[in-house]
Amino acid sequence: MNKPSSARKMYFDAVIKTAQYVAGLTSDRDIWSELGKVVSRFFGADIVAFAGRRPDNRIVVHSCTPADQALCPRLVEAAGEIIEQVLESGFLASETINLPQPCSIAFLPLTEGRSTSTVMLAGHFRAEPLPRELLNVYLAVAGLFDTTLARIASEHRFISMADNVPEMLYQMLRYPDGKARFTYVSKGSGDVLGLPPDELLADAAAFSGGFHVEDQEAYEAALARCEAGAVRLNQAFRWLDRAGGVRHILLNAMPSAQEDGSVAWDGAAQDITERERLEAERKRSLEQLENSMEETVQAIATTIEMRDPYTAGHQRRVAGLAQRIAEEMRLPEEEVHGIYLAATIHDIGKIHIPAEILSFPGKLGEIEYALIKVHVQVGYDILKNIEFPWPVAQMVYQHHEHLDGSGYPRGLKGDEIMLGARIMCVADVVESMASYRPYRPGLGTEKALAEIRKNRGRLYDAAVVDVCLELFGKGYEFG
Repeated sequence: MNKPSSARKMYFDAVIKTAQYVAGLTSDRDIWSELGKVVSRFFGADIVAFAGRRPDNRIVVHSCTPADQALCPRLVEAAGEIIEQVLESGFLASETINLPQPCSIAFLPLTEGRSTSTVMLAGHFRAEPLPRELLNVYLAVAGLFDTTLARIASEHRFISMADNVPEMLYQMLRYPDGKARFTYVSKGSGDVLGLPPDELLADAAAFSGGFHVEDQEAYEAALARCEAGAVRLNQAFRWLDRAGGVRHILLNAMPSAQEDGSVAWDGAAQDITERERLEAERKRSLEQLENSMEETVQAIATTIEMRDPYTAGHQRRVAGLAQRIAEEMRLPEEEVHGIYLAATIHDIGKIHIPAEILSFPGKLGEIEYALIKVHVQVGYDILKNIEFPWPVAQMVYQHHEHLDGSGYPRGLKGDEIMLGARIMCVADVVESMASYRPYRPGLGTEKALAEIRKNRGRLYDAAVVDVCLELFGKGYEFG
């Protein structure tokens, strides 16, 4: 086997050096000048130029190495037709032209997508044609340049996009010792943090050191957790700006382990301070509304009980038991609160019933009892147009329905009855039976519990009954 010639080894080494050099080129450099220097330095080219078409289709040489303003038009004049042919065909050409001294030039197509957009001219001052071996090497170099130009064009597009979004886009490396370094920061850092990209690129501590003292540990723990599990970070932190203000920053970033043990983070930081302020304001307004609503509900409940002194405290006691049952059933806090308020005014419809009937000491006739039963419809009509955060009107409407359809007013069955209403039904039955009524003395808690135990799953929701029995088994008492 023949040993490689010294020229072949020299070309091979030059290609390797070229590949290493262009891999480090970034979009903020004069890319044509850099590529020209590479060919001149590693391959000994006396002239390196890049040519293309202007919008009016005229050929123009837009970069020359060495930088010679007179050389570019001379190349167009002497080699314009050859450049035109290479742009059209996409194939290599080689020609010796006079500038005025003889110069043997390789005309190499550089592609963008599927078409040739640029021609690289690599010239050597010599009369003889360039050797085939060098032309093949130049073709390989042109392929490297194609890849480099495509990468840099992609970087340009990314940076243009990144610099026009309000978020701070960033790439960060975290090392095993906990130190970090930003490799890219978009212009959005000025809006999000009040810091320019250059400052963060120079010192990543300007970012990590800005977290609120109470969030610093949480930030480091979140990074460690996500790195260990290779999962996305999506968490908000408080960040202190240079003016002493507190900003709420949402970080959305993904880690990826590197071969050297570091972790690369690709992420976005968003200033959500205004969003947090509006959310806090919304919560305050909602709390004020709920407090006002609850005070109104309590006032209504008191008004109802003033008309029916024999059942004074009934709604309050039913509400207390319904709340405890809902809590033991692990319902969401907001749902529990809605059930409590609905139970507090579940008999609001009795405001429509004459006080004489409500306090009648004997057994009611059919007409009077039918009138009593209307209270759920009246209660629904009163409440249905009030915009509660919970279905209060529906729960009040359904609290006398039974699972088997024997309840009133609509004879609903099973899951047609809301869970809140099923809870209120059990609480109402237990409290009503246990307490004094105008037409009978109180029957006591044991008889009330016996009633719901007996009709568990038929009239009353089994899960609700079980929780209620368990509560009283643990010593629950009406307050």
